[in-house]
Amino acid sequence: MVAENIDLVAQLTIADSINTYIPIVSKDNRYLLCCCGCNVKVYSILTGKVVHVLKGHSDLVTSIAFNPSNQFQVISCSADGTLRKWNFEDGVSINVTTPVCADDKHCTAIHRIIPLPGDKSHFLYLMSSSRNSTRHAAGSYKLMKQSVMMERWSSADLVVKDMHHLPSHLSIGGQGSFLASLTTVKKFSVTKLSGGGKTYWHWVKEDDSQVEVQQCLAKLKCLAAHPTEDCVAVGHTDGKISIWSNVLSNKAVYTWIHWHSLPVLSLSYTPEGSFLLSGGHESVLVKWPHGSYGNKSQREFLPRLGASVSHITTSLDNSLYITSHLDNSVKVIRNWIVVQVFQGLTRDYLSQDNCIYPAGVNFDPQSDALVINGLPGHIQFFSLEQDSLLYNLDIVAQNYFSGESLSRQSNYTRIERICFSPAGNWMVSLERWTGSYSEQCRMKFWYLDTDSKSYVLNTDVDTPHQGAVSYIAFAPMSDEGNGALPMLVSVGQDDKKFKLWTLEEVSADKGCWRVDSTGYYKDRPCSAASFSDDGSLLAVAFGDTLTLWDPLENYLCTTLDQGAKVTALQFCHGTEANYIAVTTSAAIIIWDLLDYSEKQAWPISNCNVLAVDPRGTTIAAFSNKTGFLFNCSGEFHQCDLPLYAHHVASAAFATTKQSCPMTSLSSVKDRLYLSTVKGAILVVRDRDVSLHSDVTPSVEQAGHRLIASNYKKVTPLTNLLTAHLVQKEQSIQAVDSQKGLAAAKIVKQVGETSCIAMPSMSTLCRAFLSALLLDKDVKPSRDEADLSDAEMDVDHDSEGEEESDSEANSKKKLATEQKTPTAVGDRRPLKKSDIIKFSAWQKT
Repeated sequence: MVAENIDLVAQLTIADSINTYIPIVSKDNRYLLCCCGCNVKVYSILTGKVVHVLKGHSDLVTSIAFNPSNQFQVISCSADGTLRKWNFEDGVSINVTTPVCADDKHCTAIHRIIPLPGDKSHFLYLMSSSRNSTRHAAGSYKLMKQSVMMERWSSADLVVKDMHHLPSHLSIGGQGSFLASLTTVKKFSVTKLSGGGKTYWHWVKEDDSQVEVQQCLAKLKCLAAHPTEDCVAVGHTDGKISIWSNVLSNKAVYTWIHWHSLPVLSLSYTPEGSFLLSGGHESVLVKWPHGSYGNKSQREFLPRLGASVSHITTSLDNSLYITSHLDNSVKVIRNWIVVQVFQGLTRDYLSQDNCIYPAGVNFDPQSDALVINGLPGHIQFFSLEQDSLLYNLDIVAQNYFSGESLSRQSNYTRIERICFSPAGNWMVSLERWTGSYSEQCRMKFWYLDTDSKSYVLNTDVDTPHQGAVSYIAFAPMSDEGNGALPMLVSVGQDDKKFKLWTLEEVSADKGCWRVDSTGYYKDRPCSAASFSDDGSLLAVAFGDTLTLWDPLENYLCTTLDQGAKVTALQFCHGTEANYIAVTTSAAIIIWDLLDYSEKQAWPISNCNVLAVDPRGTTIAAFSNKTGFLFNCSGEFHQCDLPLYAHHVASAAFATTKQSCPMTSLSSVKDRLYLSTVKGAILVVRDRDVSLHSDVTPSVEQAGHRLIASNYKKVTPLTNLLTAHLVQKEQSIQAVDSQKGLAAAKIVKQVGETSCIAMPSMSTLCRAFLSALLLDKDVKPSRDEADLSDAEMDVDHDSEGEEESDSEANSKKKLATEQKTPTAVGDRRPLKKSDIIKFSAWQKT
């Protein structure tokens, strides 16, 4: 067998976070643009729908800004070290460049794009020459000045050391004269962008008598520079805001304002600088009048925004306020009223657990929706195809109360496991609450209501196991209508037992779930379980031993020693149903259960996540930093995980309606989804972005597609221009090559030419009209005459009228000279008056 040459990598999906970086609003207030993983999402503010998804970067998009010379274009930068220019209204890519520094070195990551007020020819961008994590701020950076034409060079760079690149830690002010940045948790810097780039450092001096001020300034959180004055506002972790004036000198002074009780997460001045906006964990937007901060009567508050405010920005005309929130939502505010909400995958940002999505990645077989943890006590159904949240399902049915502080959050019930039956008729959820002296665990069985298309609670089991439950799974034949007994297995992490649950009929139309049997093996800890493809075998891992059971009789069939602790196991499917994949702390092993022998083995350690393709033969395993794709035939490939995709927590294959088996390892592309401990949702794709089928086209590619789609449209003009050449079996391409219409070339050139380089409309109109004129002595070809003769003969025979040879010849001649024009693909004849008008227009 020839090994397949594949190069796959895990990339962020379009359902990634939209609140990590600051969004921007178009000049006409029609569109909202957000960084979303490796893409840029364009939303319509009026409808709330996604208009375009700009795809082309191979790494995180870290910042976006409008082209200073063209407000219909947006420039994006990424951790892949490239700058891309887009037309966001048409959803096309204009150009891409990899800037080169003054020392002829390519930057490895670009972290921020900064427009220069009053300069429409250049913009600034912040880059690093050594690859750092884009989710953490550290190190020194270079501030580069780039032309809007985006050549492969930049002007002289300015090195700014010890600067944070996060959006809330960087701001430009004073009409583009200085750059303010948080350097440490104790001080911030102000760097002049002209005159040598002098830097001023500001902090509270050690001899200051105000001890409270010293303690407050030791924890800086965010800052914002005034757009016209040399003034900087700094937010602190205890809720206070310091206003610094005269920052372009060593004699800066500051004053204090205070309303927030929790850390201030975001600050922003309005475009004209009249007001200061602040937000934090209180979920309240506060509006301060600049120059009279102490006047409490002029403050304005917008409470109950739903989640902590992470970023604040405003539209150019100051009519819209945009707030980003930690639950992965963006809200549009007009006249102090929330008028639009853009919601991504909901995140439980107040959780004290290490994993954001403890229930992992799951897919609903009924709706093909991604199902993961949502709000506290909820699970969310998110459509990846529509890129929208379908609905939230309340599992716990408890009210949530926020804590007194961030360090003392309320301990609420967490959903730790979710499982669907193969056809989606049943769903099981496992919730757990852990207190200081006790804990509660409940397992709930939900059935799908066909009328409401939602899940309804059927059985509520209190304390299914003594302690935590590490795994739950349905038997493959657990749906109604197939005659099999519905069955579920649950694995206890602390009680070292597994339990088999079956559906018991209570009445003719109602049933409930109960424990059918319990199993254990030598008092060893139980970690994982899996049903065979036909449900006749149940594999359960006890420590370093793999046990095989008959689930109907709860009978131990055999045991297999693995030599190391088993971390995960899964049965294969289809023609390879006799194989089982096992990951241990030392290796990946595939067992053949026909002769109880090792089919394949790879010395890969610490793989804790395992997933088997239900529609194919591919098996995926993941360690903390690397992924592996393999099958029972011995093919083995490595799938790289980027820095933001480390520590994979779960993996699952998306449900698909395709019935034919997928035997190629590359068939996992766009079907294998991962979730990380930090809450990133990824999908396995080709490393080369240009190979993606959904990559945003360039201007030239979009022009070709537009012309191809226009050829399929039938209009009266196309009827008139193509009628004298169209034949019954001719394709559109053949017609275009025969008629030689010069106007088609002009239309093609217009579609492929950028609007910037396009000539005046008078020039285009004159050339287009001249190309439409046909030669006066154009005569029909012999093929057309023969075709007209055949058509007239058929009409003559169908009508059954007897005509003389002279009359028939005259009619054939008339049909040849005035052949009825037809539309491409339609064959609908035009009226005789249209032909006469077209002939008169042709002579002119």
